[in-house]
Amino acid sequence: MKIEQRLEQLIKLLNDGEFHSGESLGQAMSVSRAAINQYIERLDALGIDVFSVSGKGYRLASSIDLLNAEQIVAASELPKSMLNVSSIVGSTNDDLKQLSDTQQLPQGYAILAEAQTQGRGRRGKQWISPFGTNLYISLYWRLEEGLGRAMGLSLAVGLAIARVLREQLNIKNVSVKWPNDVYIENKKVAGILIDIDSLEDGSARCVIGVGINLTLPDTAAQSIDQAWTDVNSHLALPLQRNRFAGRLHQYLVRTLTDYENSGFGQFATLWREYDKFDTKPVRLLLGERKVDGLCRGVDETGALLVEVDGSVKRFFGGEISVRPGDATSH
Repeated sequence: MKIEQRLEQLIKLLNDGEFHSGESLGQAMSVSRAAINQYIERLDALGIDVFSVSGKGYRLASSIDLLNAEQIVAASELPKSMLNVSSIVGSTNDDLKQLSDTQQLPQGYAILAEAQTQGRGRRGKQWISPFGTNLYISLYWRLEEGLGRAMGLSLAVGLAIARVLREQLNIKNVSVKWPNDVYIENKKVAGILIDIDSLEDGSARCVIGVGINLTLPDTAAQSIDQAWTDVNSHLALPLQRNRFAGRLHQYLVRTLTDYENSGFGQFATLWREYDKFDTKPVRLLLGERKVDGLCRGVDETGALLVEVDGSVKRFFGGEISVRPGDATSH
């Protein structure tokens, strides 16, 4: 049995809120007490808070709302064959790419995970992925028209996330940051990473990774180098994690279907409604080059429009800085 499966087994045993001795856990899992101690240390590395009390044993500091495929499917109204729920993975994007190499997947097929040990964001940055508190999902989508059709894809995905936060959870002050982030009250709550490959027939394989902070533990947050928030901080009642995962899957599939049929142009007006930087001063980072100007939204292809010295220019790459001392708009 793989270590990830062992850890998942241990978490389920501890998730009943009761204390369990190392000996009883070892018997239940057919491993030694020493192995249980090692697994407990691994749980701590995953961001899971485990109480250890002499004479009583171990229990979770709080129960975990584990992902449940049936509940997610019920909320998404999508076929169960489009969903794969995993426990601990290296990266949902990497797992989905490997799976698509071996079998034909339906449009919108998704892998969700409780935790990632090698989660990543754009430009090779680490995506903090503690167990059972956030949402990590990767979707498969094939663009028949090829790489040229992918321009604006990350923007459409960002709008799908923003809309589900506003329309399903009634969260205010949700915004999108070109080209791949979602914010609540000017703090980052979600990020998007899209891996695209050109296939032999001219089509493009897109693996769309989304990470959303639902309840980010303080221990994990210490590693984040920018202003952040999580969804539960903006709700009166705790989030129903599986229902939200299903609704998100539904919104993403609908958005991607519309995107493939008609491109990004149909979303340009909606983007302005959610645009974090519309009409505001921005600094665009293009490698070592920096461009300062006024954000004028995006065009029908998803290119960023920046007014520089009275002239509006289009940018297809780069990143809007939100670092203190760089951006002048936050």
